[in-house]
Amino acid sequence: MLMRLVLVIFGLLTAFIAGAQENKNPAFLGVKPQYGFIIPHSNKIRDLTHTNPFGLELEYGWTMQREENWRRCNCYSKAGFSLLHINYNNPEIIGSSSTIIAFAEPMLDFTGNFRTSLRMGVGMSYLSKFYDKITNPENLFFSTPLNFLVHLDLNLYYKLSKQHLAMGYFKYNHISNGGIEKPNNGMNFPTFGLGLQYSFKPVEYREIEKTKYTGRTIIPSAEIYGTVVNTSKINKTDSKWQIVYGAVLKTRFRVGKINALNIGFDALFDKTKQEKGYSLFQGSFLAGHDFEFGKFIFSQYWGTYLYAPSAEKNFYQRYSLLMKVSENFRFGVTLKAHAEVAENFNLLFSYEF
Repeated sequence: MLMRLVLVIFGLLTAFIAGAQENKNPAFLGVKPQYGFIIPHSNKIRDLTHTNPFGLELEYGWTMQREENWRRCNCYSKAGFSLLHINYNNPEIIGSSSTIIAFAEPMLDFTGNFRTSLRMGVGMSYLSKFYDKITNPENLFFSTPLNFLVHLDLNLYYKLSKQHLAMGYFKYNHISNGGIEKPNNGMNFPTFGLGLQYSFKPVEYREIEKTKYTGRTIIPSAEIYGTVVNTSKINKTDSKWQIVYGAVLKTRFRVGKINALNIGFDALFDKTKQEKGYSLFQGSFLAGHDFEFGKFIFSQYWGTYLYAPSAEKNFYQRYSLLMKVSENFRFGVTLKAHAEVAENFNLLFSYEF
């Protein structure tokens, strides 16, 4: 089930990246050494956060410099894949992770020798160490060898030539199994570093007049999402998988070509809560922001529970990444988190009315 989910996620993102290659946008290679720290977001893992992760990221992608790429968001952008290996500097308990990532990166400024960008990525990680009640009971970060990684980067480029860029970057990384199996405190570890990017062809950005958004400004939609959770470590029983699913009704209000605000209602049905004696239903109000980038929408929501007897906090965050596959239909993934702790990672289907 987990491997099928991985294939679906990367199938979703590869469609966009393949389009970059077909349009013959300049390809590039990058190398990014990095160093960071672990945020002690829970007392359960505080004693394991006194080390400094370090690693290396290799990337391959395309600079989306054609005019049709610009028209999607009034911006230039990059897209591609990267391989990230991180050593958590604690070989006995946490070990290391190796991750394949798909990313999209709109350029915030492309004039002059200095350029800035914002990169969003999602990937699948393999961990060398994870929780085992006998051999590794201290590792409460991760309970499965396969985990999800999401990151948000702020990049500063300096133009060395038409084909060479020096890079400085700050990355905020979150890695967890998305609540598929417990314990799942997950890890938040910012990293930073300096790197180099080489383009196989010269890259030149032209000033293009921005176009105004002329489509609908009010867009109602309905979404359904779901995942599976292993409850054996929650309820101390034999291995048992339960479906967690939900639905969202919301309305998006466009405030520009790439920005929108939205409000809605989220109904969640979680049988793992019912097994612990609570109601399986949770209802909440959502408010958030959409960043629309070509075929993709990256959303950030703030959720406030209206009914959730089992909730320890009365709020949560939800992050979604959707790709447009037809005029009204979108498909992607969504992550729900309470503060720094991820609760579940879901497949998401959306229909716009």
